[in-house]
Amino acid sequence: MTVVDLEAVMKLLSEERVRRGLSLEEVARHAGWANESIPRRLEHSGTNPTLRSVQRYAQAIGAELNISLAGTRVISFFNHAGGVGKSSAARDLGYVLARLGFKVLLIDADPQANLTAWLGVREEVALQQTLYPAVIDEPDSLSLPEPLEVHGLHLIPSTLDLARLEPQLIGVIMGVTRLRMAIRRLSEYDFVMIDPPPSLGQLSALAVIASEYVVVPVPTNVKGFEGVKTVVQMVQEFRQAAPELKLAMFLLTHHDERTRHDRESEESMREQLTSLAPVSSPLRYRPAIYKDASLAGLPVPLYAPRGKADEEIRTVAGELLEALEVKVHV
Repeated sequence: MTVVDLEAVMKLLSEERVRRGLSLEEVARHAGWANESIPRRLEHSGTNPTLRSVQRYAQAIGAELNISLAGTRVISFFNHAGGVGKSSAARDLGYVLARLGFKVLLIDADPQANLTAWLGVREEVALQQTLYPAVIDEPDSLSLPEPLEVHGLHLIPSTLDLARLEPQLIGVIMGVTRLRMAIRRLSEYDFVMIDPPPSLGQLSALAVIASEYVVVPVPTNVKGFEGVKTVVQMVQEFRQAAPELKLAMFLLTHHDERTRHDRESEESMREQLTSLAPVSSPLRYRPAIYKDASLAGLPVPLYAPRGKADEEIRTVAGELLEALEVKVHV
């Protein structure tokens, strides 16, 4: 198990702050904190700082964190309900992880191809450019095609024609495990992040069984909460083919803190879901930012850097790294 020694990291960052001649007041101002008591507390030993607070401190002093891990982490963003922020979460978190220095491969397993389009890939995608050959080819030659490069990420795109794979999988021996086998042959990536379709069909099974971790995007409303039970049940079913499969995080999306309904839903989710997996900080309902970024074919942190949405996404990325126990050093 990899453990993050954040106090050691903070000691190095504190020394770097002094070397650069920055006061605690300046650090607080650059980080957007109310006063210098927060960076002062972070520098004090025994305070058990969080990864996201260390990242914020490092950015404030202009230092760079190198974050590394052993092996490839394969994550699916899975929810059978549509419109929960699944594709945008894979896009934006993948982008942030890539900016932190990780090598990230995104796989669009949804024939709707939202992830593909929302990364700016609007030209026609051939079926052979998708995950299709990694599932349909002969078992001894299963491999993913050469990925596209977009915004510092690698992408296996999707197309509507990928829908033909759904019925074909039923007739393929061990078909839903083939993407898993193809991904296990990769060695050059830190993260492989898969965006399945919003369904309980064969393509979703293919994606989740290929994974080690599942991130469950959940809108902070009653309907979103009610759907979690089915998602958890399906993850338990998928463990028959992928015994090591873990729930990595419940990712709260579409949160409108102005409404009592959303606030109470968030509170209920934290009370009832934390025993299953960490519950993230909420990604707030910001339709203009998310829709405009998708239309522009850009991740939100690239479309609107240093904005509130960017800050929220980076916070969640830090929480995901903490949940995966990723090692950090300066």
